[in-house]
Amino acid sequence: MWADDAFQQAVSGASPDLARRVQAILDGHSPKVRRVRRAALATARYAIRYARRSTPYGLFAGVALIEFGDVAEVHFGERHRAAARPDPVALDATISDWEANAERMADVDVCLNNLARRRGGRVYVPSEGASEFSLAVTPAVALVLDAARSPIRYSALADKLAAEFPDTDERRRAGLLVELLRVRLLRSSLRAPATVVDPADPLPAALREIQNRAAAPDLRLDATVRLPHTVVTEAETAATVLTRLAMYPAGTSAWRRYAEQFADRYGESAEVPLELVTDPDKGLGFPQGFSQVFEPPRPMTRRDRLLLEMAGTAAVEGSRSVVLSAAMIERLEAAAGKRTVVPPHLELCVQVQADSTQALERGDFRLRLSTVSRAAGSMTGRFWHLFPQTGAACAGLPTVEPDAELVQLSFHAGRVQADLLTRAPQVFPRLVSVGEFRHRGKGVLFPSDLAVGIRDGRLYLAEAATGKHLELLAPTAINFLWNNYTPPLARFLAEISRAGVPQVTWFDWGAAWALPFTPALHYRRSILVSARWKLQARELPCRTATLEEWAGQLHAWMDRVGVPDRVLLTEDDQQLSLDLRQDMHLDLLRTHLVASPTGVAVLQEAPPSHADGWIGGRAHGLVIPLQARS
Repeated sequence: MWADDAFQQAVSGASPDLARRVQAILDGHSPKVRRVRRAALATARYAIRYARRSTPYGLFAGVALIEFGDVAEVHFGERHRAAARPDPVALDATISDWEANAERMADVDVCLNNLARRRGGRVYVPSEGASEFSLAVTPAVALVLDAARSPIRYSALADKLAAEFPDTDERRRAGLLVELLRVRLLRSSLRAPATVVDPADPLPAALREIQNRAAAPDLRLDATVRLPHTVVTEAETAATVLTRLAMYPAGTSAWRRYAEQFADRYGESAEVPLELVTDPDKGLGFPQGFSQVFEPPRPMTRRDRLLLEMAGTAAVEGSRSVVLSAAMIERLEAAAGKRTVVPPHLELCVQVQADSTQALERGDFRLRLSTVSRAAGSMTGRFWHLFPQTGAACAGLPTVEPDAELVQLSFHAGRVQADLLTRAPQVFPRLVSVGEFRHRGKGVLFPSDLAVGIRDGRLYLAEAATGKHLELLAPTAINFLWNNYTPPLARFLAEISRAGVPQVTWFDWGAAWALPFTPALHYRRSILVSARWKLQARELPCRTATLEEWAGQLHAWMDRVGVPDRVLLTEDDQQLSLDLRQDMHLDLLRTHLVASPTGVAVLQEAPPSHADGWIGGRAHGLVIPLQARS
């Protein structure tokens, strides 16, 4: 694989350390077998991703706009364009070094992080992931908290400290400001807000030259892809069915409890400042599960029983798939509970499976659903800078409340390496800025400008000064539930307005997820969810067994439970395509099982080998924004 220059370039950009290790091995400088093996397996994962995964990541996959028309057309040219931006981790390290030097920071503006909260003589500010940093509110810290509420020149803030504490050593005063910048209690203007697409833009020339060494590219493809209207009609149908089958047709239990607590405490007529509501001591704090991944035990529901029966019947009959009928959908919809409204908009990510463009035009295709985003712009927002017209189109999206104003949410990811995933140009007249350095100005709101209310049992967000109801759109695909990449306040603001509408995601099997097998669910031409098996490490030989012995028992298990040779090794929303008749792929599966803390590998049925024939065999995923018709 390393002889393929394009592959070598893609891997070198994604993992420079691996590239150096591979080159050292090829040059004969790494004789240890275990190191060679680890490098080979890592390279193999990248090789499979390079060929079979369409998730944009550096130079591994690119993006292009699709069209819909009367006929199908696919054309790929050679003039792909890479738009490079600074690598977030390298840029963060460079800026942090600059912020640690008081002399270089003299002419830089700083301001208080509006995610910081004072409680019981201490101030708390979110740190990496789900962690939080706190420090005592000393007189010096209190002065900084007060003086930096609005942007202030670093040198001016240092002068205020010197005037108030003249007997304190200058190095200690400078050290305090360095420390407050390090823990993100202070934000400097060197850290561009998320609506600035290239985070290097606000940097002084000297600093920009330092950071240019590491880049993270996005690839815009030279491609024309036109699909027949029947494809988008099928996508609309699939989205409608998923909405009807949503596990939470009136919002999650955590948000429903939160709405009940708000109504009990404040009543339906009150609009309470956001910062008071989310204060854990004076208000309600955040809904359950916001600070950590948490799913409280719940009783078995009627929906769970219906799905367990459906999955069990398929297993007994030896069937990999179930074709949903209108009657099945009605029973599952009724079992989940009453739905009063529909989501105003969402994004559907699908794979189109067809042998050829001619088959597409005949209607001989399937849609395999990958995932559903919480709102239009969630998956496409990070590419608005490549396709400005797609972002501008979101300004006309409908809202849950007919008279609410759609406002853009701008915030930094909770982990540095995900910084580019939350960057999107501003496409709405107004925005809410959370945890950023930003000057107050026309169209800019901060958490202190917002209030929370409730009407007819549904929570809403309002501008405190005017009472105008707002609905916030976060143009990022970061998963709010699993990875702690989102500050809790940003998640709260993104979710609150849609907390009472159906939570449409991929199909949720509920309690049936615990089963060792769940079948695929088909509706018309759509595969709503693929067949899935759970492979337990304890069902296979131990680590000392040879690959031949291990593969023999694996294949016996596959024959026994009906697992096909071609599968997708699935972990959260990431998938690795495997052919379990190939030794290298068997090695990858075995390594995954050994490393898994649960000793479980989740396998999904892979698409047919000819599924990508219509697009020249290319791995692909189509993101289709949809909005409710009424």
